[in-house]
Amino acid sequence: MKKLSEELNKSYRLLIMIFSLSFVGLLLFFTVFMRSVSHKNIYSVYSFIEYEMGEFAEESLKVGDISKLFYGAIDEAPDVQGLTVVFKHKGKLYPNDIPKEFMDILGNDDFSPDVQGVGFYQYDFLHKKFQIDNMGQVDLLIIKNLINERAILINIVLISFILISFTIFLSVYISKKFYKKFISSLRELQETTNQIDLDNISHSVGAKSDFIEFANVMNSYENMLGRLKEQTEAQIDFVNNASHELKTPIFIIDGYINLIKRWGINDEKISREAIDSISEETKNMDSLVKKLLFLAKDNKSTLEITDFSLDKVISDIVNDLKIVYPKQSIFFNTKNHIIKSDYYLIKQLFFNLIENSIKYGKENPIEIDITSNKNIIVAIKDGGEGISEENLKHIYDKFFRVDKARSKNIGSHGLGLSIVNKIANILNIDIEIKSKVGVGSTFIVTLPTLNK
Repeated sequence: MKKLSEELNKSYRLLIMIFSLSFVGLLLFFTVFMRSVSHKNIYSVYSFIEYEMGEFAEESLKVGDISKLFYGAIDEAPDVQGLTVVFKHKGKLYPNDIPKEFMDILGNDDFSPDVQGVGFYQYDFLHKKFQIDNMGQVDLLIIKNLINERAILINIVLISFILISFTIFLSVYISKKFYKKFISSLRELQETTNQIDLDNISHSVGAKSDFIEFANVMNSYENMLGRLKEQTEAQIDFVNNASHELKTPIFIIDGYINLIKRWGINDEKISREAIDSISEETKNMDSLVKKLLFLAKDNKSTLEITDFSLDKVISDIVNDLKIVYPKQSIFFNTKNHIIKSDYYLIKQLFFNLIENSIKYGKENPIEIDITSNKNIIVAIKDGGEGISEENLKHIYDKFFRVDKARSKNIGSHGLGLSIVNKIANILNIDIEIKSKVGVGSTFIVTLPTLNK
């Protein structure tokens, strides 16, 4: 695992290295540029002197003092700062007051026809030899003193060294200061996280930060803790309610078993009543367990998409429910609407919706109507007690029942519509509930014609 401080230091070192390399590149470019200017100055003066020397042969016959030719050429040459022109003819120098190192260059026969340099930005020079009629050999030396350029270069290097050193120091200081600001928030968040468990979930994080990005992370973390707290409380409530719901039928079954043990063995009437009640509670508990298992499963991974008739599914459900609820009137006119979906989940969805309408419909007739345009719409209408606006908000909550006392009598666990909501989310089905207290409820199910 990498440390944030090390990565920050690496990033700053990389930036400093890039900056330094860029500066060195610019410095090299500047030195090459200065040398290039020096060479151009020398060649510019050389071109003029060469032209002037082309007339020396003719002029030497007219002028008695040859030195006038050399001094005239020197005076008329372009004036360039730091540049010196020297002639050597028959052992004499023009001008004769030149530094010793210039004389050493003239005395060196091993020379190049191009501009050469001496030392580190000391001199650039061009040494040429000419054979002139009536005069013989003439040496030409053009020297450019680079002392000013070297001073500029050294000053630039020194200033740059100071700036780079200051930049490195400032970068280290800024990186440490930034790291301290950042790491303090991370440590506070870490300590808060280490203190959180299922018994102590608080969605208020004490860690604060000056950085927007980190503040956004902490806000997201707080929102996550809030959701986690809600889910934990919901799971605890679910487990408590499930335990309570299972405890009731078990308690009833145990009571009837004790009744049989005491008096039912020799009393057929008591035995039959107890067995019927145990059978009913067993079915009730079986239904509850199946619903709990369904809600706990991940049904998305086991979808089986096929083509089937929705009307046939609903007709089969109606026929099955009429056996369980023989007094219930259910009106349903079938046609032939073919859908593409998971047969088992669709059957579960409509079974729970229709059974819910029967249980809360006060034995009033149930009307089921199917229409189709772009989508298939199934409306299930009952004439029951209806649902208030306040209760509609909780209609899909697990174990929620509008009338808990009455729900016990009709065998409702408050899980049917939770299953319906889960199936609707899995199959991308839209469900709308229209209800009025004392009038009844209508569940409107909208299914895509090709439900994937």
